[in-house]
Amino acid sequence: MALADEILSLTQQVRSAREPIDDDTRAKAIKAARGLLEALVPPPETVIQDVVLNPVVLMALRLGVQIGVFRIIRDHQAGQATTQEIAEQSGASPVLLDQILRLLAATGYVLETGVQTYGPSALTETMASPVIEGTTRACFDIGNFCTTYAPEYFRRNGNQFPTSALDTPFQLAKNTQLSYFAWLDENASLAKDFQQWMTAKLEASPNWVDWFDVEGVILDGLRTVQPDDADGNVLLVDVGGGDGHYVHAFNRKFPNVGGRRIVQDLPHVVSNIADVPESTELMAYDFFEPQPVKGARAYYLHWILHDWDDKPARDILTNIAAAMEPGYSRLIINEQIVPDRGCDFATACLGIMMMVQVGALERSEQQWRALLTSVGFTDISFHQPPGNGEGIIVVKKS
Repeated sequence: MALADEILSLTQQVRSAREPIDDDTRAKAIKAARGLLEALVPPPETVIQDVVLNPVVLMALRLGVQIGVFRIIRDHQAGQATTQEIAEQSGASPVLLDQILRLLAATGYVLETGVQTYGPSALTETMASPVIEGTTRACFDIGNFCTTYAPEYFRRNGNQFPTSALDTPFQLAKNTQLSYFAWLDENASLAKDFQQWMTAKLEASPNWVDWFDVEGVILDGLRTVQPDDADGNVLLVDVGGGDGHYVHAFNRKFPNVGGRRIVQDLPHVVSNIADVPESTELMAYDFFEPQPVKGARAYYLHWILHDWDDKPARDILTNIAAAMEPGYSRLIINEQIVPDRGCDFATACLGIMMMVQVGALERSEQQWRALLTSVGFTDISFHQPPGNGEGIIVVKKS
C-alpha cells in the first residue's frame, strides 16, 4: 500500500472508532503524528509555515469571528452559504470575504462545497460557539499583541526575563502602565472574553477529581462533622476559585461526604456568581491577605500561582501555610508540572504566554520544589495525570 493510502486508512480508523481513545493513548498518538509530519515536511517548508503562513491563519480566524462568518454558515437554512449571501448578511465586502474564506477552507475551518459556496465543518461548529468566539477575541486582541511586541520589549531590556507583572511585553503592546488583570478590569468587553477563554480551558482540561486519589489523600482521615461545630470541619477551600467549577465537580463526585466546601474570590467576582448550590459557600477574599479559614482539610489552588512570579507566589503560599493545621491540612496545587525534557507543545506555548503577559511562568518540578521549600514546606509530592495535562502537587505542613 502506498504511504498516502496507509495514512488515509489510519485516519479513517481513528474517525470511525466506536470507543473513545483514552487520554494517554491520544497524547502519544498526537506526538507520533507530529513526528510523521516532521519527517514528511522539508525544514524550509516548516519554517515558511510557521513564520509566514500561521500568523495569517490567526488573522483570518479573528476576522471570521468579527464578521460572523462561522455563525452565518452554520445557521444558513440551505446548509451552505455563498460568498454573496454572507456579504449581504454581514455587511462585509465580498472581495474581502473571498480572501478570508479561501484560507478558512484550506485549513478546514469551513468546507468549500462549490464555487464561492461554503458549508460547516466540525471546526465551523466549534468556532461559532460564544465561548470560542470570546476565546478568539481575547487570545488575539491581547495574547497575539503581546507576542508581536515581545521581541522589541526584550531588545530594550537586554533579553532579560520580566522583572515584575508591571514590566512585561503586555505593557508595551497595550501602551499601559497597568498590570494585565488591572487592565482587564478597565476593559469590560475583553474581560468578558477572557472569562469565556477560561471557561473553554476548564471544559477542555481533565478534572482532577476524575483521576487523582482524592479518597486516599483528602477523605481518608477527614474529621467527623460535629453538629455544634458551625465554624470547623471545612473539607475544601477553593482559593481564587472563580465561579466554583472545581468545587461543584468535587461535590458531584463526593455528594455524601461531610464538611464545608468554600469558594473564595475577590468581592466583585463573588458578587456576580449566580445559582450557587446549597453545598457550596461563597466567601469574598483576596489571597494576598491572611487566610481567614483556619485548619481546613484541603486548600485548593488552580491556575493561581502560574499567574505570579516567585515573590508574590511566596506571599500567597505563606498566607495559606499560616492557616494550615500541621499534620492534618493539605495544600492541593493543580497546575502544569513542566518536565525537565520533552515538554509538550501546548505547555511550552502556555509558559511563554504567562511570561509575556504577566511576567510569570509554568514551573518544572525542580522550580516547584524550590518555591515551596522557600516558604517552609518540606512534605511535597507530585502526581501526573494520564497523558499530557495539569498535575497535582500535594503539600502537607509538618
